[in-house]
Order: sequence, then C-alpha cells, then structure tokens
Amino acid sequence: MPGPDVFVIGGSAGGIAALRGIFGTLDDIGDSVVFVVLHRAPQYGGLAEVLQGFTTIPIREPSTSPWSCTPGEVILAPAGYHLLAGNERSRSSLSQTPIEQYETEAGVRAHLTLDAPVLCSRPSLDVAFESAARLVNSVTAVLLSCASEDGARGCAVVKAAGGRVVLQDAASCEAPMAVNAAMRGVTPDHVADPGGIGRWLSAETHVHRR
Repeated sequence: MPGPDVFVIGGSAGGIAALRGIFGTLDDIGDSVVFVVLHRAPQYGGLAEVLQGFTTIPIREPSTSPWSCTPGEVILAPAGYHLLAGNERSRSSLSQTPIEQYETEAGVRAHLTLDAPVLCSRPSLDVAFESAARLVNSVTAVLLSCASEDGARGCAVVKAAGGRVVLQDAASCEAPMAVNAAMRGVTPDHVADPGGIGRWLSAETHVHRR
C-alpha cells in the first residue's frame, strides 16, 4: 500500500540540542511524515517555535485529535499528551452489514491521549514508537539522547514489525541511557551523531522522492 514514509524521532535530556544538529543537515523531508516526541512538562509550551528556528521545514503541533498529517511536515507532540500515530480510515463501500465498516488507508494521522505517564513521562517515546509500528507505512524510529530507558522498548517493537531503528551515537549524547538500552535489545540500522543522522535522513527521504 503506497503512502508516506514515517520517521518518529524521540528524545529527552539533550534532545533539543540533538534536533538542532539534525536540522542543521536536513533541509527537506520530501513527502515523508516526521513525528518529534520530546519529554517535557505540560506547562512547557513554545517548543514548536524554538524548533522552527532551526529549520525551514514546517513544524506543526496538533491542536485537535485526530490530526491529519500533511506529508512534508514535522508533527510535534504537544506537552502533556501521549502522541500515537495511526492510519487514516475511510468508509468501506463493500460493507454488507447494518454497521458501518471502515478500511485502512495509507494516510497518517496523530492521536492525542491523556493516558497515564509511561516511565514518568507523557508524552512517552515508547508509546509513540509502538503505535507507529502498527502503521501500514514504512516506519523508522530515531532515538536520541534521553535520561531514562523510554524509547528502547519501542525501538524493539518497531524492529520486530519490520521497521528500521536509528540511534544517536552514545558518545554524542548528553544522556545516553535510552540509546544504550536500545543497543542491548536491537541491532540498529544506523548509528551517528546528530549531524550524521540528519544526513542519513536526507539520503533516505531523497531516495523516496526519486
């Protein structure tokens, strides 16, 4: 089923600096959808504006749920909410029952929930990664500097579902706990410092545009 490639980037302590490095070498994501999930308390707004200062790629923070994702944009998880990636749905024309049936489409949307924090965090990296693993699209989990093991389990779920995992080089992390935990559980498809991750993403989104 055709549809945009999906990249889910997650981090915590040191994550903003890592994103700045990524955006420094990534100036176009083609028709891919990129989710960014960073740990932050509910009162910490304004992150979209900060990240937009690093890149010309449009950054959107959903204000409703579900939120239809436009390919070519970065979707930022709002503070205080879990972000789950899902596929668009359409009414089935083949339904033979009185109950309306739906078909899964390759379009992508974001869902926001107030479910309990995971590893003391909402948004949670594991929640975002694990939801993305269920998409019909090609999915890549990108785990950045993080001061807990949040994201490691999600990387394993993405890998088991046939997706790819990219890890920030632990030596370049302010807090390498998550990437070290992920490394124990999966064989990553790529490991690099933030600038290297940006170049890798540029190459991957360029291939998708060809």
